[in-house]
This record gives sequence, structure tokens and C-alpha cells, in this order.
Amino acid sequence: MITYLQHLSFWDWLALATLLLILEVFGAGGYLLWIGLVAVTVGALTYLFPDLPWAWQFLLFAVLAAVSALLWWRHQRRARRLRG
Repeated sequence: MITYLQHLSFWDWLALATLLLILEVFGAGGYLLWIGLVAVTVGALTYLFPDLPWAWQFLLFAVLAAVSALLWWRHQRRARRLRG
């Protein structure tokens, strides 16, 4: 397993992004959309910097996913407040 992780390519991130975006279609409330776009971003960075270590890839994904989920949550909360 560790060997697989050490050789992650941008295709792996794009596959994850595709899976997340497909799952979003089934009604995740927008969260998987943004996390899928984060996976695309990490895939693009992996394409531009192919020697980026897998630990940095996962750290970048985790931080960006948390930030995007927090921003989406704040947006949803603000929208609910304006409606109600």
C-alpha cells in the first residue's frame, strides 16, 4: 500500500475527483462538489510538480478540503439566515 501511495499520479487525483463529483449528483448538499474541485486542484499541482511527495499531496488535500467545507458551510448558514 505504501508503494502505491509513493507513486500517486495526477490521474489518481482526477479519478478521486470524478468519484466525488458523481457522488455529489446523488445529493450531498454541495460539499462533495467543492472537495471534488480540491481533488482536481491537487491533481493539477501533481501534474505541474510530479515530484511532490505523497504526504504533501494528502496534507494539501486535507487542508484545502477543510477550508472549502468551512467556506461552504458559512455560505449555506448565511443564505439560510437571509431566507428565514
